[in-house]
Amino acid sequence: MAGQRVQPQRVQPARVHRALAYAWIAVLSVAILGPSLWPGFALSYDLVFTPRQDLLPASIGVGSGLPRAVPQDAVVALVETVIPGSIVEKLVLAAILILVGTGMMRLLASTGAGVIAATVAITNPFVAQRLVIGHWGFLLAYALAPWALVVARRLRRDGDTWDGVRLLLLVAAGSLTPSGSLMLSILAVPPVLAGGSRLSPVRRVLLTAGVAAVWLPWLLPALLHPDSGSADPDGTDVFALRADAPGGEILSALGGGGIWSADVVLTSRGTILSAILVIALLGLAALGAVSLWRGGRAVVAWWALVAVIGLGAALASALVAGPWGAMIEFLPGGGLARDAHKLLGPWILLLAAAAGEGGRRVAGLAQESGARIAIAAAIAVVPVACQPDLLWGAGGRLVAVDYPDEWSVVRETLATDARPGDVISFPWTSFRRFAWNDDRTMLDPAPRWLPRTTVVADDLMVSTPSGIVVVSGDDPRAERIGAAVVAGEPVGDLLRQLGIGWALVAKGTPGPVPELPGWAPVLSGEDLDLLVAPSGPTDPGPPRHLALVAVVDVAILAGLVAAAGALGLRRVRVRGRPLLVR
Repeated sequence: MAGQRVQPQRVQPARVHRALAYAWIAVLSVAILGPSLWPGFALSYDLVFTPRQDLLPASIGVGSGLPRAVPQDAVVALVETVIPGSIVEKLVLAAILILVGTGMMRLLASTGAGVIAATVAITNPFVAQRLVIGHWGFLLAYALAPWALVVARRLRRDGDTWDGVRLLLLVAAGSLTPSGSLMLSILAVPPVLAGGSRLSPVRRVLLTAGVAAVWLPWLLPALLHPDSGSADPDGTDVFALRADAPGGEILSALGGGGIWSADVVLTSRGTILSAILVIALLGLAALGAVSLWRGGRAVVAWWALVAVIGLGAALASALVAGPWGAMIEFLPGGGLARDAHKLLGPWILLLAAAAGEGGRRVAGLAQESGARIAIAAAIAVVPVACQPDLLWGAGGRLVAVDYPDEWSVVRETLATDARPGDVISFPWTSFRRFAWNDDRTMLDPAPRWLPRTTVVADDLMVSTPSGIVVVSGDDPRAERIGAAVVAGEPVGDLLRQLGIGWALVAKGTPGPVPELPGWAPVLSGEDLDLLVAPSGPTDPGPPRHLALVAVVDVAILAGLVAAAGALGLRRVRVRGRPLLVR
């Protein structure tokens, strides 16, 4: 009515609290990543991005080595055709932390439980160690798991076709690596297919076929590779769970630690605070287990089963190493579980969710709303306070730097020079330590930087309590070259026989560099030398199964794009539908 004042609508406190919780997740993510978000590239172990990565045969799994980073490398190569690699890396790292935090908020109905669970899911040794070692593709699957569980719970309850599409797209997004693909699929898909689900039988078949299809980009190259069933038996012992905190292997695993590489373990893991934190989280999880169970019994029951089996298997790798190793070598595809620490992913997510519910119950003992909020916030801060070296780029382990300009010059030369041949990268070691990266250990960037197939050393030297163990690689060309280098034999003619016509020599990093008499220097700089063979190498011909794998990948990508487009179009239509006024 005229002259009547319109009262402003009051903002609901629940919305404010929810917004503050999401802000906390964003601030926490930025605080952890810190200097890795600066201009340049954070380079740490397998975390190696470059300004521009090309789509090469190895990117889709038809190189001479086993397809370990497939289709991860292919996806990065496609994305970097439109987005610079430095931006892609930052988006990926930030997305991992924000997705797992917001996923926990969606999974748990209470804001207090959600913010505690989100903090635990972000600030734990499992995430810290995998970040430093650079396994971002697997961490992305870990981050998508809460979202997949949300959709699986809804899909089991309602049987909606579009939720089936959402679940399929989530599994596809988490399938950049074989281990991530399997973890996400095993965790979220079986509850939807099990008895009691409202998903129709036809849709169950379609969902199963869709999930199997998104496995094909990594599964098909693995099945076609001639050495797909071979693996160094020493690797099972090397990649077993290790104690990295007070309390030994059991407490280490319960808290999400125990990765095989001691070099990526944060210093705070050796303090008594790490043990106290694990015990406190287990206590909160015990308090919250029933509440979590009530939030979706079938999904939570399956989740708990997978988590406990993964925890038990990880512990078995350390406590009963002999039988564990025999089982891994006997089972087809057992090598995917060789890195036992990865098996802890579902357990840590379960621990975080249950601890969140337990923290909510503790906070609920207070009478005043403000007191409940304060208690929940205090509980959420404790994991951060117990691991201060996780902040600011894992205590300075993740700091963005620039590649020397010579890398761009080498790339341009190889892209424009018509002389044939693949590239060999020296020194003959898997990892590099450059002064311009503050001597941090990083994987050889040449295969991702250069526009030609690059052969690198793929043997892995790991420091174990019993000494240095060398885990053999799986690239036949690298194996022959490595044997010649170790024996001190001339390698120039061997390289040309193997289809290699170029040699890149990185300076200022340890490792053997053999003599290449007759190879002519094309570029010689402060950081890199590039040499070319005196005569053209033997043409190895196109990689085996290249056409088959490429066609399958294109078909799957087209199908996923179509599904995502249909889902997006439906959301637009639903949001734009006019309201019916009664």
